[in-house]
Amino acid sequence: MALDATLAADHMTKRDAAAAKLKALDERYGSDKPSGAKETEERLLSEIAKHDTAVRALVGDAADTEARSALVNSVVFAGASQLPDDVQPRSLADVRVLGMPIGRGKALVFTERSADAIDALDTGNWIPAPVMLAEAPNGSALIGRVQTFPHSKTRGYVPIVPQLQANIAGRNEPLGPGNLENGVVGTFESVKVSAYVKAASYDLQDYAQLEETIDAAILSALGAGVDDVIVNGGSDGDVTITGLMDRGVSTTATVSAASVLNALARVKTARATPDTILMHPDTEAVFLGAIDGALIAKLPEIVALPSVPAGTAIVASLGNVAVAMRENLGVASCTGHPDLFSKDEVAFAGRARIGDVVVANSAHVQIVKPAA
Repeated sequence: MALDATLAADHMTKRDAAAAKLKALDERYGSDKPSGAKETEERLLSEIAKHDTAVRALVGDAADTEARSALVNSVVFAGASQLPDDVQPRSLADVRVLGMPIGRGKALVFTERSADAIDALDTGNWIPAPVMLAEAPNGSALIGRVQTFPHSKTRGYVPIVPQLQANIAGRNEPLGPGNLENGVVGTFESVKVSAYVKAASYDLQDYAQLEETIDAAILSALGAGVDDVIVNGGSDGDVTITGLMDRGVSTTATVSAASVLNALARVKTARATPDTILMHPDTEAVFLGAIDGALIAKLPEIVALPSVPAGTAIVASLGNVAVAMRENLGVASCTGHPDLFSKDEVAFAGRARIGDVVVANSAHVQIVKPAA
């Protein structure tokens, strides 16, 4: 509520009148007051206290309302549909990002979000990075579709289903070197995908639910970034890893019902079951608008991703695609950087490591794309 100036002025007038009577009483009797004067003194003191309390309440309500109004305006401006819960003051030592405490240094130094670290902080159950990124709102749409192999090193190996050819063998034909196929082991290196965000320290201390917002934002950004790498690969300047666009078999054609059906046939010919069609959202809209609705139900699920180049479709058996990911996320935060310290802000970051996309047979990933 706004400050009621008239009511406040009335309380102040009555308070001043009581104070004037108390002063006159002191001037007449001093400190040696008779019993009747003492009763009057107590009544006047009580009256003054009552009016003081009333004025403080009026001013406090007005201040709270003004602050609340400012909060409403900022929240609505940010696009939220409701206000946060009541303020829950606490210290920065109680704040967690992805289960890890805030760092006080001047730079973001990543700490592994391991099961041991989380358990030691008693902040909840530990979950592997691939699961967290797949379950995040607007997070990864691909991690749950490919075979994800968590690892704990920068380099390693990914299991691949051997692609062997079965033949009729002669009844008494001896086994020779020409009958043996080489087993394949997928090796990988990994690159780092990072996301950064900051928040005012007083918001973090007053609103515990802001932790969930920051966690969701970081995980969602990392999940989307991982999808970009799975589709297109990437490089950190030292290590370059491959994505679906590198591993698949490309065909130059316009994305249409015929070209997509032909890509599906090529995957099936390679003895795999196509389970996903990846398209840019704009390409998906044109594609769906141009084909018979009865055909849509016969196609694998179409997943629209901005990561896919425009005018391109990736028809794949993603169940036969393997991706290595670091089991633990890296987490960093800091308060002491000069740009943050002067504004009383805290910076947060999350980091995921992802390796090459590996497929046993490149024909299991068919790419339909326009001419260069």
